[in-house]
Amino acid sequence: MDTLSKLRAARSGADTQALLDALPVLVLGVDLAGRIAFANVAAAETLTAAAGGLVGRRLGDVFGPDSVITITARRTAAEAIRLSQADIALDGTTFSLGRADMIAAPLEDPAGAVLTFILKATARSDASAGPAPPMARTLAHEIRNPLAGIRAAAQLIGKDAGSDTRMLTDMICKEADRIRRLTDRLDALDDLGPPTLSRVNIHEVLGRARTVVAASFDDVTVVESYDPSLPEVDGDMDQLIQVFLNIAKNAAEAVRDRSGGVVTLSTRYRPGVRIRNARGGAARSQLEVAITDNGPGLASAIAGRVFEPFATTKSTGVGLGLAVAAEIVARHEGRIEVESKPGRTVFRVLLPIAETTPV
Repeated sequence: MDTLSKLRAARSGADTQALLDALPVLVLGVDLAGRIAFANVAAAETLTAAAGGLVGRRLGDVFGPDSVITITARRTAAEAIRLSQADIALDGTTFSLGRADMIAAPLEDPAGAVLTFILKATARSDASAGPAPPMARTLAHEIRNPLAGIRAAAQLIGKDAGSDTRMLTDMICKEADRIRRLTDRLDALDDLGPPTLSRVNIHEVLGRARTVVAASFDDVTVVESYDPSLPEVDGDMDQLIQVFLNIAKNAAEAVRDRSGGVVTLSTRYRPGVRIRNARGGAARSQLEVAITDNGPGLASAIAGRVFEPFATTKSTGVGLGLAVAAEIVARHEGRIEVESKPGRTVFRVLLPIAETTPV
């Protein structure tokens, strides 16, 4: 029996088919050859009108060979790992249906096949939709009051301190200024808003995040492994610092109580990977930032929801850090993915390399 037949047989049971068809999520089964073996009702209704027939077609022919959906499913099949993506373009070779989240999971029978779940997101409101919620403005105000006192205290301590202490107080002042700028944006009713782009050295961004994490988690070893030849990206410095700080702090918290806890920050160029994020835009080369920890891995309760707001197992956490990171990366036309198992969790952020013409 060929792979396509096995996949069809695997879901042929009435109960399984009814369950898949009842889901409001788009479900696609992909065989070893990268062809769509089956689609549930939601996928058929959403995609068939836009893309034509689904079953039997290659995933890359429907969504494009360079789409995040195609690349993620292909990697899941090759490495037999579960991958999730947040806020990606639900675009194809002949259609554009907004944004979506996805999960790709490997199947054991037939081995190498992939089950892909795509949750179509509702359209995001723009700045003209009205003012930010009053709670957001209240939070910004409450943050700024103690923040001013923290900055002033750091300046006083740093005046008569030695070089090591002054380095820490300078870091406190820089972070206080950055948080103030972020709360100013919140108070100006644009929350994260579109990034204010300029040429950014990704290693400078990571250096700022590393300094904060190393100072906050003195029992965790932070290792850097950078490709010094990487070009710049078009990015918002403050927002990108927030992305990698949120991810790195989560990684440090995961290993802080373990002997030999290590968080590794690494960068590399992704040769051969060119992604067309904006509809009609040119496919752009990517650089990758990976943040790896040797902690216990993601809890099964949230493994597939790490980029959702309020998804957390921490007793003191609110589960917004990774959601904010995913939102910022999406607004930079990048993508973020996670791979986790006991002893190794990796968050990878891909960002398009800066265009030749300066912004």
